[in-house]
Amino acid sequence: MSQGTSGPAGTEAGWLAALDGFVPVPEAHARPELDAATARHLLRCPPPVWERLTAGGLTGRPAPDGERYDSRDLFNLAVHSGSRASVPELALSLALRFARQDPRHWSRTREWDLRTTLTCLRHQGEGHWRAWPPAPYDTPATDAGPRHWSGPEAVHTLRHSVRTRGVHARLESPRLRAETADELARPLRYVRMPAAVRADAAWMADRGLVDCVSGTLALARRLTAAGYEVRGRTGWLVGPEVADHTWLDVRDDDGQWKSVDVAHHHLARTLFGPDAVAPEAFAGSRPDRLVPSAAPLGEQLFAHRCRTAPADLDCRISAVSR
Repeated sequence: MSQGTSGPAGTEAGWLAALDGFVPVPEAHARPELDAATARHLLRCPPPVWERLTAGGLTGRPAPDGERYDSRDLFNLAVHSGSRASVPELALSLALRFARQDPRHWSRTREWDLRTTLTCLRHQGEGHWRAWPPAPYDTPATDAGPRHWSGPEAVHTLRHSVRTRGVHARLESPRLRAETADELARPLRYVRMPAAVRADAAWMADRGLVDCVSGTLALARRLTAAGYEVRGRTGWLVGPEVADHTWLDVRDDDGQWKSVDVAHHHLARTLFGPDAVAPEAFAGSRPDRLVPSAAPLGEQLFAHRCRTAPADLDCRISAVSR
């Protein structure tokens, strides 16, 4: 990634470097919902830079009121700009700031109140819903099933109280450390893509892209082939904001389950620099902000179907630490 420097010239150079490696969301999966004014507000780049971005590959889709942009395209460009001023960079730097702190700040036990609001934006008739609730950390995937329900309501609110436990640890097995380090050293570009796109491992790999699902699947295959017992975890990263997330647990030679977080490893290096985060932060340790579910690796945490199927489902989650 090109680290942004102070001043307009450095900012522009960072944005253009990010544009060089930019891969837009495929047209068939694009969701252009944001107008140009909102898009520029998210990027917080000067007007001349915006003009160069839109002329150089940041594609707007035509709409009656002007061009509109996919928020994932904006995110994927901003995170690699090095501007340190865009909304995605600021939000992610806040969410991952624990990785730069003393482990005592994130290797503890905490309690959270989670509030999830699910809304079908084009609801018609009877709806069928599915939700994977949070699970105790030591509950293996598939040991607890999702909740299913039906009803005419377009909005449902779910509440859960959860306890998270952070662990500061390192990978003990020399071979496990070597296999993991080799996988994490791959020159991949962190992105957000639609579920159908990121599930295409070949498409992601051919473009040098990684997200939490594709990165976890690749590491799981590698460590399984090396003879290690692994379990994929699908859940949430909680904090100032809540985001769904996927990471991997592997059983080390000391018999303990250790966490490896491929996506956050790449993202932290992009945001903070390659030497700003302790190596064990995402390879052996588990922060107290990870809330697992019992969902299988790659499973959608929330789903809904009604007569508008496939439903346009909006999910908003908030977390309050107790």
